[in-house]
Amino acid sequence: MRMAALPLRTVDVAPGPPGLADVNAALTARLDGDGPPFALIPQPSRHLTADYVRVVTDAVRPDEPVDDPDAALVVATSGSTGEPRGVVITRHNLQAAVTASWERIEGLRECAWVIALPVTSIGGFGALVRAYIAGTRLHALGSIGGAAPFDPVDLVALSVDEPFAISLVPTQVADILSSPDATDWLARATAVIVGAAAMPDDLAARARDAGVRLVTTYGMTETTGGCVYDGTPLPDVDVDIVDGLIEVSGPLVAAGYRQGDGGFTGSGASRRFRTADRGEWRDGRLHILGRSDDVVTVKGVNVALGAIEAVVRTELGVREVAVVAVSDERRGHRLMAYVVMSDPVGLPAIAPLVVERLGGAARPEVIDIDALPLLPNGKIDRRALAERALRD
Repeated sequence: MRMAALPLRTVDVAPGPPGLADVNAALTARLDGDGPPFALIPQPSRHLTADYVRVVTDAVRPDEPVDDPDAALVVATSGSTGEPRGVVITRHNLQAAVTASWERIEGLRECAWVIALPVTSIGGFGALVRAYIAGTRLHALGSIGGAAPFDPVDLVALSVDEPFAISLVPTQVADILSSPDATDWLARATAVIVGAAAMPDDLAARARDAGVRLVTTYGMTETTGGCVYDGTPLPDVDVDIVDGLIEVSGPLVAAGYRQGDGGFTGSGASRRFRTADRGEWRDGRLHILGRSDDVVTVKGVNVALGAIEAVVRTELGVREVAVVAVSDERRGHRLMAYVVMSDPVGLPAIAPLVVERLGGAARPEVIDIDALPLLPNGKIDRRALAERALRD
């Protein structure tokens, strides 16, 4: 017998800490009572446009019911390379993700949590859920949800219960390491869980050398956040490489998309999700090689944009980099490397270095910019960069 579909409760999340109250109320009602599943929709702010809110609303479809009786919430993917998609995450997904992280990281269960990411993305929401299920305190930065720019100094000003943990994205870690006081504050954390984007090796090394207990993660909204910690899958999570692409199965895999199955197959704890990420196993650890759609053809040669970024990061003075490809009738594609430099003296050496490591087809046009465009969850907005590349 088919069960009746469940109506969604719409939670409009205001920018800043005030927006957490409504999210907590919806979460409490769903996990501890008979409250309905809910959809998270950010509200416009100085850093969130009305157009972005509209796109997220279209993705989560708050006016349509959900079919899964265990559904807890619908949250949008980042849309860093395409339109966001609404993902249905279940109560079991949330509990399994929290329990698995407790098993992997000693002392995490007792930690208060600092929210530094928007709770309308899985990274920020995951921290909120961890504190709720553990019954520990929650501390929030005033900048969350696009209320203000992220400032490492704000962390130092927080009065935080100890032990504590925090979830960040790599750009935030880089900003924190530029402040000695913020770095000392971060080194007090039991765990600093970093996700949403690839963590550059040199940045991770700098953080660990400063005493930061860094945990680099791989995962996505479709896997209820990070499902691989420091290259090793969490308990009950299976990761396979099939035809070069990463597939994840287990209790952390979400129920599916609002707009169809996509890469989801199976059901319950056997659900499987086929990602668009290329990966390989090295010495028993998962290594991410980039997305399947980041390989482009230049003069008949396949070039991986992620490989170019990895080379550019090794040049002294490069703080951040993103490479995008623009269609070109003669070459196939033109490669544009946007870099944020701490010292511009190394700028002329970047293109020759890429040629030396990867060959002439990989030579990018290098453009120095003040900052990379970011999405609200801290990921690089590659669609915005691609639009800029067309203009450039």
